[in-house]
Order: sequence, then C-alpha cells, then structure tokens
Amino acid sequence: MIVPSAFRHNGLSLDFKRDWPLVSPIQNAFLPAEAVVLLRQHGGPAPRCIVRKGDFVREGQLLGKAEAEGSSPVHAPIPGSIREIREIRLPSGGSSQAVVIVLQGTFSRLGKREEKYVWTSMSQNDILGSLRDRGVIEMDGDGRPLDSLLRAGRGPALFVLNCLVREPYLRTESTVLAERGAEVLEGFEILRSVLEPERAVVALDSTELDLVEGVKALLKDKDKAPDCLLFPPRYPEELTRRLVESGCLPKKARKGALFSVSPSTALAVYEAVVHAKPLVERYVTIAGGAVKRPAVLKVRIGTPLGDLVEECGGFLGVPERLVLGGPLCGEPAYDLDMPVTKLTGAVIALTRDETNRGKRVPCIRCGRCVAVCPEGLNPEALFRRIAMNREGEAASLGLFRCSRCGACGYICPSRIPLVEAFAMSKQHVEAKKR
Repeated sequence: MIVPSAFRHNGLSLDFKRDWPLVSPIQNAFLPAEAVVLLRQHGGPAPRCIVRKGDFVREGQLLGKAEAEGSSPVHAPIPGSIREIREIRLPSGGSSQAVVIVLQGTFSRLGKREEKYVWTSMSQNDILGSLRDRGVIEMDGDGRPLDSLLRAGRGPALFVLNCLVREPYLRTESTVLAERGAEVLEGFEILRSVLEPERAVVALDSTELDLVEGVKALLKDKDKAPDCLLFPPRYPEELTRRLVESGCLPKKARKGALFSVSPSTALAVYEAVVHAKPLVERYVTIAGGAVKRPAVLKVRIGTPLGDLVEECGGFLGVPERLVLGGPLCGEPAYDLDMPVTKLTGAVIALTRDETNRGKRVPCIRCGRCVAVCPEGLNPEALFRRIAMNREGEAASLGLFRCSRCGACGYICPSRIPLVEAFAMSKQHVEAKKR
C-alpha cells in the first residue's frame, strides 16, 4: 500500500545521487592493522575501561564495562595487543578514551562457523540481557543502548522497521536490507516479541521497486507478517513524527506511541541474540564527489576513515568537506585518522561544487525556510530572536521541535547557518535549566 505524503508541511525533493553501481555481495573492508576503539560511541555515560597497555585481547573481548544507567559495553573488533589508551576528540564535541589495538594473533569468529541459538525459546529478559551484554545500540540518532529503550518502550501502538533514508548519497540501510533481508526481518521479529506492539509495519521507499518486491517475498509465508507501507520520496519523511502523522497508528492509539528501528539495528539484534555476537562491525557508505569509487563496505569498528577512502580508490581531489553521516544531518570529520564507531553509517567526501558554499548575506525574508520546514516552524523568526539573545522567546515559538533535518539551511539563499544556531541555542537553554 502506498501511503500519501506524511507531511503536513512541505519538506524537500532532493537529488539523491545514488546512481553509482554496487558490487554484490558487499565486500568486507580490509582488517585494520591498528584499530582505534572509542569507549564513548553511544548516547549516555562511557563504560569503564577494563584493559591496560600491553594486554592481549581476543576478538570480541570486553574492553569497556557498562556500569552506569544508559551506558553500553564496548568490545574488541580484532585480536591483538593494546598499544596505548589515549584521549580522542569527538566530532560532536568533548573527548573519549580510546583503546588502540595492534592486529595480532588469530580470530575467534571470523572465518569460522557460527553457533546458532533458537531465540523463540528465550524469555524477554534473556533477549534484553543478550542485547545489553553484546553492546547493541540504536545505530542511528543518539545511539542509546537498545535494551534500555526496549524496557521503557514496551507495548507501543506502532512498531516500525524504518527503511526510509532520504538524504543524498546514503545507501547503507537499503544495502543491509537487500543483502541481509532475512536476518533483518528476523531481528525485527525478535524485537517485536519483546515490545508486543499493537501493529508492526515495514516502511519502504516506493521508488526502490526491487527492494520492495524482495521484502514482500520474504514476508509472504510468515504468520502475522508486518504490513509493508510504501512512502513517496520526500525529505525528511523518515522522521518519527512524520511516521506518526502518516496515519500508521491504530485507531484510538495514544499519540506518539511509536517505536522505530533501522535495518542496521535489526541486523545487530539478530546477530547478538541468534549468534551471541557482540557489535564489532557495521555497514558503511563511502561516497561523495571526491571519492573515486563510491561503495558500501562491511567495516570493523575502530577502522580509520582513511583506510576506507583508500580502499575506494582514494580521493579524486582535495575534498571541500568530510562528513560522518548524511550531508544534511551529519557531523564534520576533522581528519582521516578518526575511527569508525557503532554510529558511523557513512563517510561522505564533498567537493566544492557539492557543498555549494557562498558568502553569507542578511536575510531577505523570502520565506523559503518556512515553506520547507517539516515541523511547521518559522526558522527566520527563530533565528532573529536567537540573534537578539531572546532564546526564551525562540523556545516558546517551537525551538525544541526542530529536528535538525537541515532543510531550512539547505534552501536558504542567504547562507545563514540556521541549523547550527538552533543547536547551540538549545544547548544554552538546557544549560540554564540545570
């Protein structure tokens, strides 16, 4: 079933720039000679480091032990000796301890036949314990520990496997669904058994016809299969609030009673529960006009970004900007020595033509930002009040409803840094409340 656009407000039509060919099956990236494993790679407190310089660790061995509420453990992606433990600057601000592992020895899991456990015989608490112990987090958004989210979100009206990715270049989630569809859907069923929602839905892009048919074929013979809903291309249709507004919620459901996961998260759930595998690798898109051969690779956590770019043929020229995640919502990468984390879904290297930078000029009040805001906000009015240090008024006008989708900044002809201003203002307002 094709769902009418979920937007009460306009959103954007974007050039997705996804016409580069994918090599199937998706290749494993080269194993890093040296893995830099951050201990803070999720929302919430960092785990406590339980290894020391000179220790030898096995593949999948615990490096950071989660002791605080909202923390998640971190495991060794490769076997080897610990060269050092140092502080690493984070793109989002602040820093984190990082365990540097030099590749040595043999792998415990790689290349070996994996044990398979029957999850249907497991209790809900056993499943939640497996997710906690294997360090599974929501692999988008803030990256909060998934077991904590599941405990708090049981019994939602709607549970969604959200396969909608509207930012340009990104192909990670569609690739995971195409390559590992059966495992993704089983991971979704594992979560469904824990959450016990009123309705389960797989949200798909109506333009990806082969993927839609593949998912429908996998669901064909399943009992109580989730509904497949097709959404027309519009950015940012994948936002949770947009799904709520689409009419997917059962009638008489309480507003906003929704739980959503990406295919990458569902796959991590499957591997953690069925194979008892800690989260030590993920699929990553490496793309952008500055990359010679764009690709999606299966990558070990802790691999330096430069290794991935080199594996894709290197740069065609000096990139104007390097972004972790999508070009609209991603965070800037400071250098190619930064490591892949559990939240690194993409590395995008943009040329000057793609960034389309221009000189900032005063607002001309054209109203384009208002027309595209999916939350129905007036970004120009918000920015004007923030510039006058009237953040309280900005908050009353809906500042905290801003989803940081970047639509207003993308469309602004005056090149005003709207999204950055809103993010900083939110931080100031929250800091004053403490």
